[in-house]
Amino acid sequence: MSIDFLISPDTWFWGILFTGCIISVCVVYKMWFIRQLRIPILIRIFLFLLLIFILQHPKITQQTKEENSLEWNLYTDNSLSMGYHHVNSLTTLNEGINSVINNLENKGIQLKQYHFSREIFQTELYEHLDASGSSTDIGIVLQSIKDKQDDKLAGAIIITDGQITQGFDPVQLSKEIHVPIQIIGIGENTPFIDLAIKSIDVPTVAIKDEDIDAKVTIVSTGISEEKKVNITLMSNKEIIGSKFLQLSGDGVQINVHFRFNPKKLGNNIFQVQISSMEDEINIQNNRQTFNITILKNKYNVAMITGVPNFNTTWIKKILSAEPRINMNHFVYTQDSFKPSIKSFWETPYDLIVLDNYPTHHISSQWQRLFAKKIIAQKSALSWIAGPEIKLSSAKVFFPFFHLNSEKSISIDNNHYPWSLSENINNFPFALSTSSNSGSIDESEFPPLKPGMIVSTNSKNIQSIAHLNSVPEIPVLFIGEEESLRSSVWTTPDLYSLYYKLTDTMKSEIFLEFWKDIFEWLMRAKGDNDMFFRLDKEFYQQGELIKVMGSKFGQLSPDSKVAITIHQGDETINSTELRYNPTAQRWEGQLWASKPGNYNYEIHFQNDNSVSSQIGSLIVNESQIELNKVFLNERLLKKIAATTNGNYFNWNSRSELIDYIDPKTVVKQKFTQIELRNEWWILIGILIFLTFEWSMKRRAGLV
Repeated sequence: MSIDFLISPDTWFWGILFTGCIISVCVVYKMWFIRQLRIPILIRIFLFLLLIFILQHPKITQQTKEENSLEWNLYTDNSLSMGYHHVNSLTTLNEGINSVINNLENKGIQLKQYHFSREIFQTELYEHLDASGSSTDIGIVLQSIKDKQDDKLAGAIIITDGQITQGFDPVQLSKEIHVPIQIIGIGENTPFIDLAIKSIDVPTVAIKDEDIDAKVTIVSTGISEEKKVNITLMSNKEIIGSKFLQLSGDGVQINVHFRFNPKKLGNNIFQVQISSMEDEINIQNNRQTFNITILKNKYNVAMITGVPNFNTTWIKKILSAEPRINMNHFVYTQDSFKPSIKSFWETPYDLIVLDNYPTHHISSQWQRLFAKKIIAQKSALSWIAGPEIKLSSAKVFFPFFHLNSEKSISIDNNHYPWSLSENINNFPFALSTSSNSGSIDESEFPPLKPGMIVSTNSKNIQSIAHLNSVPEIPVLFIGEEESLRSSVWTTPDLYSLYYKLTDTMKSEIFLEFWKDIFEWLMRAKGDNDMFFRLDKEFYQQGELIKVMGSKFGQLSPDSKVAITIHQGDETINSTELRYNPTAQRWEGQLWASKPGNYNYEIHFQNDNSVSSQIGSLIVNESQIELNKVFLNERLLKKIAATTNGNYFNWNSRSELIDYIDPKTVVKQKFTQIELRNEWWILIGILIFLTFEWSMKRRAGLV
C-alpha cells in the first residue's frame, strides 16, 4: 500500500500544523487534570490532525493480485455438408464431439460451445448438431476469435470439414490471431461428384431471324476420371441444340456455346439441361431456364400524303433512317394515288402515317374500309397536319384519333412559342436531353403556327405539347385506346423544328424525338420496354444472383438502374446496376436470401422519365454445401499452423487433449482511495463530534 499527496506541504500548512500543535500541548497541559475532558481533548486533537491530513489530498493506492482462469471456445460446423460424409453419420458425429467435450471438462478446461454456418450462435455444452446451416463461413469464426482473444480466451477449437461457401479469406484473418487454434477435420479428401449450371449469359432481347449466342458455364466437382455428359438446349420440349462434353477435375469450369435462331415473336422460354451422373449428390442444379424477348425484324409503314410539302421530306428522312422499316409512300394526285392505293389495302401495316391528308372529300366506303383495316391489322396511326389539309374533310378521321373540333376557340395566325406538358413523362421519349446532340431548353424551341384546333375525348389520349397562347392550344396528342396506338401533330410547320436548328449541334434532336414516337407507335419500343432478366430461374440460399438487361430509347449518361427484391411488403435486398459498355447492357449482382418465393422490381430512371419491370424468383433450400462435400485438409492445416495450433484428423481427435491445458492469467489489481471524495470520512467526523458533545454534556460542561 502506498500514500501519495496531491498537494505538497507549503508555508501555510506548516504554520497551521505548528500552531495547532502548540495549542494542543497547552490545552493538554492546563486541562489534563480534569478527568472528564481527557477523551474530548484527544478527539479534538485527532480531528484536527485528520483535517490537516485531508487538506493535502492524500491518495491511498493498494495493490493486489487476481488469478483468473482462461476459457477455450469450441466452434462446431453446423452446415449442411456435415451430414453427408460417408465415414460418419450425424449421430456418430455428435457422439464423437460429446466425447471430446467430456475429456476437456474432466481435465478442468473452462469451455464454451458455439455452432456456426452463415452465423455464430452460442449453445449449451453437448448440444447436438443438426446440419441445417445453408452455407459455411469460417471467416466469421476467426473474426469472433480475434475479437475475444484479449478477453479471457486461452484458445479455440474448430470442428469442421473446411468447406467455405461464403465469407472472407480465413487464411488472411488467421494471421491477426495470437491465440492457438486447434482444428479437428471431418470427412474424406475426395469430393462428391456434382455437375452444376453456374450461369447462362444470353441477350435479354433479340431481333427475329438474327442468330443468338448463348454461353452456358458448367462447374464440375469431384470427377476423378474423364466422364462424358450431354448438355441440351430446349424450347417447348423441342431440342434446338445438343452437345457432348468430356468432364473431369474438381472445381473445373467449362463454357459451352450455343447459336440458335428463334422464329416466334414475343417472350421465348428456353431450358438448358445436363445429363446426371452416377453418384451425383445434387441434380437440382443440372437444369435452368431463361427467357428472351424476340422483336420483329421488319416493320411495314404506309405514308399517305395529300399534297407534298416541307413536312413530307422530313418525315421520310426519319422513317427511312431505320433499317427495320419497310416504307410504302402513297401520294394523292389528280383524284388518284401514285402508286396505286390497291396495294395499300392488300398489305398489312404496323404504322400508317397521314401527311397533309386529307385534302379532298373522303367517301363513307373509304372510311369503312380504313376502319376495318386498322382494327383487323392492329395498325398504329400518326396524323401530321399540313398547310393544305381541309378541316371539313379531316373530320372523318376524328373518330380514329378520338378528337373533337373546338369551334369556339379562335386564335390569330401568328407564330407562338410552345412547351412540353408533364404528361410526356408517361412515355419513353423526351426532348430535353439527347446523348448525341447535346441538350436543348424549351426557350430554344422554334415557334409554331396554329393548325387544327382540336381536343381529345378519351382519357387515354394525352396532350404532351401545347402552344403558349391564350388559351393554350394542344400541339401533340399521343396515347393508346383499345390496343390501338395513335399520335396527332396539329400544326402545319413540323419541318421548322429541324430546319431552324440546321448547322447547330442540336439539329438532330427533333429527328430523334420523332424517331422515338414512331418506334413507340409500332411497338418497336414501348412505354416500359425494359428487357431485364436474372441469369437463372431459381437459386439456392446463399447463391449469387446476376441481373442483366437493356432498355430502348434515348439514354442519358446519368441514367440509374436498380433492382429491389421484395417478399410481401418487406424489402429484402437492393442494389444498383452498372452499365457495361462492352456488352452494351446493365449488369448487377446480389445474394440469394433465405428460401422462399420473392418478387423483384427493376427501376430505370432517365432524367425525368421513370420505368419499371417486375418479375419473380425462387430461392430453394441451399444445396451449395453439397457441391463440395469433402475435407479441405490443406486449408485447415494452414489456419492451425498460422496460429501456432495443431490439426487433427477426426480419427485421431483423442490426441487433442494432450495439447490443451487449463490456463490462468495473473492480473495486478490496483485500488485507489482519495479521502476527500469519500463520504464515510464526513460521517466519521460527525460521529466523533457527536460522541465528544455527548461526553461533555454528561460531565455537565455543556
